[in-house]
Amino acid sequence: MCGDIRDTAETKEVWTALKPAMADIMDGFYNGVLATPEIADKLGNPDKNVPHLKSAQMKHWDYIFNHEPDGEFEARAVRIGEAHVRINLEAQWYLASYGRLLKEALPALVKRYRFSPGKLPGALQALVGRLFLDMIMSYDAYENGIVRKRSEEHQRENELASLRGLANTVSDINEVSLGMATLSDNTRRASKNGQAISSAASELVTSVEQISQTSDSAADEANSTNAAVNAGLDAMLDVSQRMGDIADASQQSAENLSDLHDASEQIGEFLSVIENIANQTNLLALNATIEAARAGEAGKGFAVVANEVKSLATQAAKATEDIAQRIDALKAGMLTTQDSISVSRKAVDRGQETIASANDRMQSVGSRIAGVSGRMQEISAILQQQKEASQEIARSITGVADLAVENEAQLQNMSNALQASNDRFSSDAATWFDAGSDRSICEMAKIDHVLFKKRVVDTIIGRDTWATADVPNHHECRLGKWYEAIENAEIRAHPAYKALAAPHARAHTAAHEALQAHGDGDADTASARLTDLNTSSRELVDALDAFSQALQSELKDCKR
Repeated sequence: MCGDIRDTAETKEVWTALKPAMADIMDGFYNGVLATPEIADKLGNPDKNVPHLKSAQMKHWDYIFNHEPDGEFEARAVRIGEAHVRINLEAQWYLASYGRLLKEALPALVKRYRFSPGKLPGALQALVGRLFLDMIMSYDAYENGIVRKRSEEHQRENELASLRGLANTVSDINEVSLGMATLSDNTRRASKNGQAISSAASELVTSVEQISQTSDSAADEANSTNAAVNAGLDAMLDVSQRMGDIADASQQSAENLSDLHDASEQIGEFLSVIENIANQTNLLALNATIEAARAGEAGKGFAVVANEVKSLATQAAKATEDIAQRIDALKAGMLTTQDSISVSRKAVDRGQETIASANDRMQSVGSRIAGVSGRMQEISAILQQQKEASQEIARSITGVADLAVENEAQLQNMSNALQASNDRFSSDAATWFDAGSDRSICEMAKIDHVLFKKRVVDTIIGRDTWATADVPNHHECRLGKWYEAIENAEIRAHPAYKALAAPHARAHTAAHEALQAHGDGDADTASARLTDLNTSSRELVDALDAFSQALQSELKDCKR
């Protein structure tokens, strides 16, 4: 390996000659490095790092010029090569750095041997030989490191791509989990409601049948009532006719009473004549008695007759007076009777009017009852059709309820299959996950959050049990711990980094509130918070994608 290299004694002598100039050589070298942006950017803080690099490089040159090319010699060269790999120094700059050192060292060495020109060729050969030996060893390590790094980077990129694809697959597949959960919940409700509706429909059929029977009975009652009304109308007509007869009889009685009154007036006139005759007869009898008394014995018989005539006249006068009183009483009674008959006549007239009005109303009622009867019969027919339709609805609803139960079983199978897929995805993700890669953490955080959301959903629909107190907040999960552990000011100031906080916090808050509402039996609030959780989760996944892209591009060289 080193057959063409001068022995170590010669290289030690070269180092002794070169070492006093190394400080200036190092200053010139690093001034050139700092003047080259492509390299200077890799040094970081020059005030802090350049002195350290100078010291390390001086120790390295001191060793390789003062020791045999042994294992430590090679190890140092390998470390130099690997250091350049770590800072991503490209090969041309790496080789140019050796050229720059050689360019600075040759004049210094020539100057040192200007008074010993015979030793200069050997010194130059020792310098170039040892320098190139170190360069070859370190460059070989550099090349191997580059190949290994590229291989590792390629593997990491492949694993990251696999993890990203898996994260997207998990996100896409589980995107249906909320819909499945909602569908499952709706299916259970539909099944429960369908059974309730089926029972209600059966009860409706019974009720419709009862109403139909009641309608038939009502129609029969309406027909009976209509018949009774018609009979009442006939009776009212007969009563009206009888009232007419009473009116006629009353009229006839009034007329007869009037005639009787006239006759009583005539009898009164006759009684007046009889009374006058009786008075005159009585006066004549008195005169006869007086004359009989004058006649003496001869007039006794005549006196007896005269007394009898007087007595009869007196009786006739009394009878006439009594008859007159009776006629007056009769006349008064006839007047009262006439008044009563007049009142009765008026009552009969009003009764006829009332009966006529009632008759009209009864006819109207009869017509309406007849219409009601017809409509009740129509309703009965419609209810019969409704009964058949309700029976068909009840059968259909029962079928729907049975189908809902079957759908719920299928949804349960789908959910189990999805959970099994998630378990396999989690296992694969653990294989590809690189805890030292921020981009890998972004993808793993997406998977974590998708599974976090699914567990909340499963708890609310009754397929899991996750107490609110056991749910981590947004500071305690893997994403929160990683996010808050980043200290690099440039990363923390980046919009993609800042965009993670809000949706992440909202997602955890919505999860807590959804589970709390579920525990309180508030299904509407739990559903609303689930919707908020789903929205926040989508925003968070998009933000993680944006941050991962930023870490791959403008934040690529930033250290956490």
